[in-house]
Order: sequence, then structure tokens, then C-alpha cells
Amino acid sequence: MVTGCLSTFLVLQLDEFRPKIGDMVVFKPGSQDTDLWQTSIRATVVSPAGAPVGDCTLDPNIMATDGGSLVVEARQTEPVLQYRIHWAGAETSKLTSACGTHANLVVSRTDLQRLANAAGGFGVGDKGMVP
Repeated sequence: MVTGCLSTFLVLQLDEFRPKIGDMVVFKPGSQDTDLWQTSIRATVVSPAGAPVGDCTLDPNIMATDGGSLVVEARQTEPVLQYRIHWAGAETSKLTSACGTHANLVVSRTDLQRLANAAGGFGVGDKGMVP
């Protein structure tokens, strides 16, 4: 019984570690070692109403070089956990599939965390959360 209660408590606490609406990921221009994050992330571009429009590429390497920010605008749990984010800043990639200088996007929790890790964490300060 104690194990069951403890397990339930821990699972309920996991929500505390999820990004929340209003959290920010800020890429300060020139603040990262651009050779560190050799990865690209696929995102879904969505219309203002939330309908999928197409796919694009986020490259934390380029985003860290030129700067910009992501703001978590919504979270959906069905069919899988995904986050609607808004990008504003420089181009997100050197590929033709770049997301542009501003876009409404949908990414997975894992991909949002990867972006946050590349930027140094959530927030505008040193890895601080900005609600």
C-alpha cells in the first residue's frame, strides 16, 4: 500500500517537470558553442486556428547563432503530448525547410526539451523558468 501511494504521488508530481504555457526558451545571439548541437528538429507549422499547414526544420545551432525565442502557447495531450509554440527571431535553419522568422509550431515534449537544452534551459536568465 505504501508503494502504491508513493508511486501515485510521484506520477502526479511529474507534471511539475513539464513545460507550462508561457514558458520561454531564449536563444541569445552568439551565446552557444555552435559546434555543440549538431541536430535538427522537425516541427509542424500550424495556422492561427491550429490546423496543420506543413513541416519545417529547427536547427538549434543556427538559432543559437542568430538569436530568437520560443514561447509555449498551448499543450495538447491527445493523441500524444505535444506543445504549440511560437517562434520569433532569425531563421531557424539554413535549409529551404526553415520555419522563417516567426511561426506557430507544434513539437513533441522531447523536441521542446532538446531545444531548451540547446539554449541553456527555459527562461531568459541563466536556466531559470519564466512563467
